[in-house]
Amino acid sequence: MRNNFLDNRLEPVTEFRRSVTRLGRLLSASMPKGDLTPTKLTALGILRRGGPLSANVLASRLGILPQSLTRIIADLENEGLLTRTRDVRDGREHILEPTKRAIALMRAEGARRDAVMREAMRRGLTPVEIELLFVAARAINKLADAWTVPETSKQEQEEPV
Repeated sequence: MRNNFLDNRLEPVTEFRRSVTRLGRLLSASMPKGDLTPTKLTALGILRRGGPLSANVLASRLGILPQSLTRIIADLENEGLLTRTRDVRDGREHILEPTKRAIALMRAEGARRDAVMREAMRRGLTPVEIELLFVAARAINKLADAWTVPETSKQEQEEPV
């Protein structure tokens, strides 16, 4: 069933997309520079929330090709942030899981980012606007869960440049 509510509302959709993109850039820029890149942090977060996963499933959830994940996995494993074990059901697959050290790093980084966000909210928003953001956050997560990459984008990713 198609939702016609958005058909004549392109400007608000554009503003929403731009706002989310801008906030994402600001959050990324606030991250300390170091070995734990945004992609590595995202991969570890997916593994922490989703439980142990195969490399193929993790690549899919990251929206990247499995070959692109190989270096990330090796780096995380070398840094003591990821364990890799053979899948008992399919010996060709590896099951990936964050280490206790990785979880501690993610918690510390999350607390730091939350403090920055909390202060920005206090400085720039009213209590009602903050509550609206909390409601919007749930909707944004639903949107992210429903997101699919169009087939043309998948094909473009697979074609050599």
